[in-house]
Amino acid sequence: MTSAAVNRPTNVKQKEADVNQKLQLYGIYSAFANGKVPSNKQIDVALNSAIASKPLANPSSKLSPEGRHLVADLRDVIDQAKILLLTKNEGNLFQDFLWQTRFVSGAGAQVPGAPIDKTTAQQHGNQALDGLRTLGTLLISNGQFRKLLNDATILLRDIAGDAAQNAANRVNPSQDQLSQIDQAADDNTWHDVPDLSRENIRNQAKNTYNKQKPLSRGDVQNVASGTADQSQTGEGVDPDLARQQGSQGLSQLRDQASANVPDETKDKAKNFRDRTTNYAKEKLPKERRDQSIFRLKKMIVEIQSHQDYQQAIETLLNLAEEYSGHGKNLSQQGAGSVKGAHGDSALTSAETDLRTLLERFANYTSADDMIDAVNTIYRDADKDPELKKWFKSIDGYVRKCLKEQGFIMQDNANEEWNQLYDHGHFLLRERYRDHTNRVLDEVKFFGLQFDEDPMNKQFAASMQKLFLELGNDENGKPVFKQHLVKDLSQVIVPGIFESVRYVPIPRIEYSDPMIDAIVENLVIESDNLAPNSFEFGSDNYFRWGRKTVTNTNKNKVMVSVSGVQMDLKDVSYYIHRKQGFPSIKDTGVMDIHMGGTGFSFKIAMETADKSDGQHFFKINKIDVDMKSLNIKLKQSKHKLLFNIFKPLLFAVVKPAISKVLEKLIKDQVHQLDAKAFEIHQEAERVARAAKNDPQNAPNIYNRYVNAAKTTLTKNKEKAQAASADKKTNVAMTQHDSMFQNIKLPGGISTKATEYKNLAAQGDKWESPVFGLGSASETTNLPKASSVVRKPHQVSSGGVRGPQNVQGGQSTFGQAQTSNQSAGFGNQVNEAFGNNQTQDYSLGKTTGMNGDFPAGGASQGGYQAGGVPQGGVPQSGNTTLGANNPVLSGLS
Repeated sequence: MTSAAVNRPTNVKQKEADVNQKLQLYGIYSAFANGKVPSNKQIDVALNSAIASKPLANPSSKLSPEGRHLVADLRDVIDQAKILLLTKNEGNLFQDFLWQTRFVSGAGAQVPGAPIDKTTAQQHGNQALDGLRTLGTLLISNGQFRKLLNDATILLRDIAGDAAQNAANRVNPSQDQLSQIDQAADDNTWHDVPDLSRENIRNQAKNTYNKQKPLSRGDVQNVASGTADQSQTGEGVDPDLARQQGSQGLSQLRDQASANVPDETKDKAKNFRDRTTNYAKEKLPKERRDQSIFRLKKMIVEIQSHQDYQQAIETLLNLAEEYSGHGKNLSQQGAGSVKGAHGDSALTSAETDLRTLLERFANYTSADDMIDAVNTIYRDADKDPELKKWFKSIDGYVRKCLKEQGFIMQDNANEEWNQLYDHGHFLLRERYRDHTNRVLDEVKFFGLQFDEDPMNKQFAASMQKLFLELGNDENGKPVFKQHLVKDLSQVIVPGIFESVRYVPIPRIEYSDPMIDAIVENLVIESDNLAPNSFEFGSDNYFRWGRKTVTNTNKNKVMVSVSGVQMDLKDVSYYIHRKQGFPSIKDTGVMDIHMGGTGFSFKIAMETADKSDGQHFFKINKIDVDMKSLNIKLKQSKHKLLFNIFKPLLFAVVKPAISKVLEKLIKDQVHQLDAKAFEIHQEAERVARAAKNDPQNAPNIYNRYVNAAKTTLTKNKEKAQAASADKKTNVAMTQHDSMFQNIKLPGGISTKATEYKNLAAQGDKWESPVFGLGSASETTNLPKASSVVRKPHQVSSGGVRGPQNVQGGQSTFGQAQTSNQSAGFGNQVNEAFGNNQTQDYSLGKTTGMNGDFPAGGASQGGYQAGGVPQGGVPQSGNTTLGANNPVLSGLS
């Protein structure tokens, strides 16, 4: 029996290579699941292999010129990403970081004890919910609240009306314009033709922008250059002079920007600002604002008079106080836990790896200065008694406002609030401003170093070039490139399907009381599996009638698929008929071939008529063809018997299989129609019920969805009950098989088991299964530089105000605009009256990567950085948080 050829006959050698590659990908997936990652060498080989692959190294000639150019850009992106990753990750730091984080145990750290059990916490949650519900009920039922809400709505409507009226006035033409629309133009009048070329429009827009632009790039560069030159002294950069020159430069830029902006533009902006301010004052005058505040206070007093209010607010305040105490105790326990956790070698190594990676990507800039700034502000804030006292005063004020009826209406409440507000503004925005400015400057400098890194710039440039050419024209404007869509649909996507080629299917197993069956070594060829032909046709007929002529609507659909082929070689099988006659047990190998038209089917459907048994759609005709199916037994206990009866068997079986498939498809379509009608009936029932009960109308769609879920659940339960004694399994490895003792010839599951075992091999995070590709390693990779501290200008740290604050004293009202102390360490010593303790002055503090430069602190700023004495931290050690008082036990 001769069968027609398939699109791509099986190449046994190529099939074995493809199957091994796909199974290796499964092994790589298993390795990732086990915490394994590829090494730098394996990543290098894999990326080089991708760059040398045919689609990237030798793009198809069918691609458009721009398409081939984009392939070259993509190849450059991969190359730049490889150089960036392998250089910055020298020593496999990221891989070691991921591995170490899996084994962080905390060493001597102890988990803080839970203050309350789960049941008590749930009771407290219910109490808090009841209290909030009570307050909400009192709020929305209060007349003052509803009146305020109604007044706010009226005010918004008034504002919206003004806006609509102004818009209408702008759109409506004037009377002079309306009066001349019937007049003709002057005789023989000609005008110049406007130049609408692209270049002229671009130049006009550019000239208009430059005319309105307050500053040019050259102005900024000139001022910056002049400031830098004037700040230089014989011994380097003078911080005081630099700050003075910087202020003068900003003032110069501000004056120049003001001079460049036309007076007309300034007047327009000023008029708009004045109109907005006057309109707001007109709609919300001071009397109205004061009256609104008074009404809010009156609303609170009325709510406080309600008996349920006191109980609800007392419950909420007690819970807040209790959990605040729990949080403080946990934080104290957590400080000791963190100190103990840093005795864990895994955590130490993970911190070192992560920090080194960040510093390398930040142009090899040390993060010591930034960490020191954070540690210093934490230490000073933790030891500030005035800040703690202010938070206690806030807590007492809130309690009085909430619990004492009428207190919020008194003048004392306003005076106390104003005092607390001013004091808090000083503490939070003035006293620690120098500290905050220093931290922000350090973070900004460290972040800017990422942009200054040459490798980061090269990678970003390659990515930008790729995306710009993907969606922009030669002038940089966004444009839709139809030829790239053609490249994607006609070259790239078909090429991907062809490159997939052979795909192995896992081992399929079936068992029931009568038979056990196993099929293995099914390898699908993508080019053969994709249909050679797909057809879709639609015929719509619509008739509108009146009087005796009825309306008619008919829709017909035709779907045809042909050319689904297969050329399966060496398919292993196992079959055991346990009951009935004849009792058969066989293990063998067979080839399955279906070429030519292969598996084909054609379905014709149309909307159902009222006289039909269906409801929405019905099948008019269905044809299934698989005449070219051929099976060849290569190994079997019954090979001779099969070959004798094969012609008779195929003559009977193939038409029977076609009929069975036709019936199965038809039955499935009818079942889908019945399910849709059942859901439709439920929706109609709900719609009728909603007419009698309008309050349930919003739940109609919800019940419609629930009807679909109920129908699908019932069908699923029926299917599960019908197949309770039947078992189906898809086994990727032998460990997943229902029949682990049955091994078939050349089994894919056996090879998959080998790759899974290979994925578990290797020391720590390494595994040989990641060895993808055959290209050579890169030999010209640049070496990673040493991480160093870099000099840069930052704000001077320190606490503003007098530095000899005791527990009962305050610095409020005594803030200083500049810090006149000799150094930050002297300020700390003066603040806490402890001149005998360790000196934390910036000029003497030992940095985490070495020493600060002498005299680093000054009035004008702090010259951070310097050349470290000890270089980078030694391998296995970390200095992250070394000066943090909680971690070092100073607090």
